[in-house]
Amino acid sequence: ILNFYYTRTVTSGGCSDNSLPVQFTVNPYPVLNSALTVNACNNVALSYTPTSTVTGTTYAWNRAVVAGITNAANSGTAGITETLVNTTDQPIDVTYIYSLTANGCENPTTYSVVVKVNPTAVLSSTLSAPDQCNAQPFSYTPTSTTTGVTFAWDRTAITGINAGVAGSGTNG
Repeated sequence: ILNFYYTRTVTSGGCSDNSLPVQFTVNPYPVLNSALTVNACNNVALSYTPTSTVTGTTYAWNRAVVAGITNAANSGTAGITETLVNTTDQPIDVTYIYSLTANGCENPTTYSVVVKVNPTAVLSSTLSAPDQCNAQPFSYTPTSTTTGVTFAWDRTAITGINAGVAGSGTNG
């Protein structure tokens, strides 16, 4: 907030009044300074809180329908608290458009907050392994149609079979 002063003098018929200072305030536009990209998990509540350095900022947002997300278009004020449902096997970006107002001044610039909704990873490989012969190596390669999936596995100890083992890996 900037305060400015200027002096006004009124003159009429050769007479003038005393010069008086006049004060006016220039309010800055509020700027969104919180994260503009957010990661979210499928069907898990999203909690996003917008912030600005300008005191008294109010926030309004809206979001369109997005293919692959079951939620209807939505809008709100302040933060975002939605549970987005991604019906695909790939991440989907959902864009929220924010408008900010403070001290009676609405910033003409809008801000896009992009939420990447990651899908629930599911195995696409068979869940049934073939029978194994004693003392022969067992091999199973897990796969998922979702890119970037990380796999972790373990096996509990079973009497008469080697101790429990564990492993991990990634999918493309």
